[in-house]
Amino acid sequence: MKGHGLLLTASASCALTIFDTNLVGVILPSLVSDLGADFSQMAWVQSSFLLTFASLLLFAGAMADRYGRRRVLCVGLWLFGCAALASSLAPNISLLIGARAVQGVGAALLLAPALSTIGHRFRLQDEAIRAWSTWGSIMGLTMVIAPLLSSLAGYLLGWRWAFFIFVPICVTLIIAVPRTIDADRPNGAHAFDWAGAICFSLSMLLWVWGLINGPQAGWTSPQSVIVFTLGMITLAAFVAIELRQINPMLHLRLFRSGRFVGAVIAMLGYAGAAQVMAALLPLYLQRGMGVSFLWTGCALLPFAVTMFMFPTIGRRLSNRLQSYQLLGVGLAIISVGNIWLALAATSSNPIWFFIGMSILGAGGGLINGETQKAILGTVPKERTGMASGISTTARFFAMLVGYASLSSVLASGVKSRLQDAFCSSGSGRCEALPDALEWVVTGRFITDHPSLGVLEKGAALASYREGFAGLFLAAAIVAILAALLTVSLSIRGREPGRCFWGSIR
Repeated sequence: MKGHGLLLTASASCALTIFDTNLVGVILPSLVSDLGADFSQMAWVQSSFLLTFASLLLFAGAMADRYGRRRVLCVGLWLFGCAALASSLAPNISLLIGARAVQGVGAALLLAPALSTIGHRFRLQDEAIRAWSTWGSIMGLTMVIAPLLSSLAGYLLGWRWAFFIFVPICVTLIIAVPRTIDADRPNGAHAFDWAGAICFSLSMLLWVWGLINGPQAGWTSPQSVIVFTLGMITLAAFVAIELRQINPMLHLRLFRSGRFVGAVIAMLGYAGAAQVMAALLPLYLQRGMGVSFLWTGCALLPFAVTMFMFPTIGRRLSNRLQSYQLLGVGLAIISVGNIWLALAATSSNPIWFFIGMSILGAGGGLINGETQKAILGTVPKERTGMASGISTTARFFAMLVGYASLSSVLASGVKSRLQDAFCSSGSGRCEALPDALEWVVTGRFITDHPSLGVLEKGAALASYREGFAGLFLAAAIVAILAALLTVSLSIRGREPGRCFWGSIR
């Protein structure tokens, strides 16, 4: 029974990050209207969280290995809960973005040790399959409950209360952790790799910052060039440091294995083409389909329910299929779901869109737990913190890149459509295009605005839907490329009869 309590507590801690992603997607339109945020600020509400989160995940995993998983998990829960409280009380958009950045730090410190705890406790193949299937189901259940709770709380009490929901959840988990998870013995035989940790976190910070600001500043602007150059320098320094370390924060020899690299690519494809939709779908439902704030949670159910149901099917298939085969099938289904959504986005029949959401959720649910199992199952028990840091860094870095890139695709699609209305010969309103673009991309075209001028709301809605169609198509391409790379690398990297870890020593 202790194992069940550990699994539930650790999985619930992981679910906080999924809850956060879904919550922000639902309340974002209301938050933007209330605080008067522009498109850049709207993106930073989500991106500031992911910026600190993705930058510190590998560091958090190493900290869990060095100082103890339970101790780091408790610190993360405290920080996450306090930052959520600060977010709920933020008087303006700038302080909200700052609180979200602190919340991302707490999320990194709780997620990496929580995953490491599961990977350390459930090592045998059968129990690992059951444990990660249960974990995947809890993540899927969170995707069902989170939009319902956040839309209900946001509608009845305001978006601030949607953030406040995290506070009692964190308090409950802080009480549960010492009762269900035994204190672990820290791996203090070697000094902590502070130089590697600092270089990697700084490199991730620079890369993520550049990806967020690139669309606004320009990819070839001096600012972007400097940021990405510094990111490359710090990444090269990190590699040099790790190659010289006796006990490195990241064993670079892991990347000699095609199976390991294939599993990481599968995680990147899943997160960038499916999990990121938890933040993007609510925007389309509320602005593209006119679903009210209250009913957004219900409208997301076709996506969330299949995400909840299909980990069980994935567990059954894992007894018949190799891990890379299951990952390839799941990514292919994700691609089909996104193609379906691209076609349905410009249709007037919402049923077709809901069917596409369910297909997308089915592919995501099928491989959600399998991506974690495929990565964490390749390292020894004492290094599961490192593996969890790699898997979660890949997951949320891909979410951030996906969110930034797909948002750029959305803006490009909308701009292309608006140019016909504002810059066509004889219209004489081309100078109003940037203002109108801002208004349409943020979904505020449902209200009157002087910059729209000759553009009717129907035309604004059509441009918004066309932008999302391009967004879904781009996600489909990402998923199918990830599927092909995962399968090909895994087949090439198979070494029957050899222990994976022993083969890379």
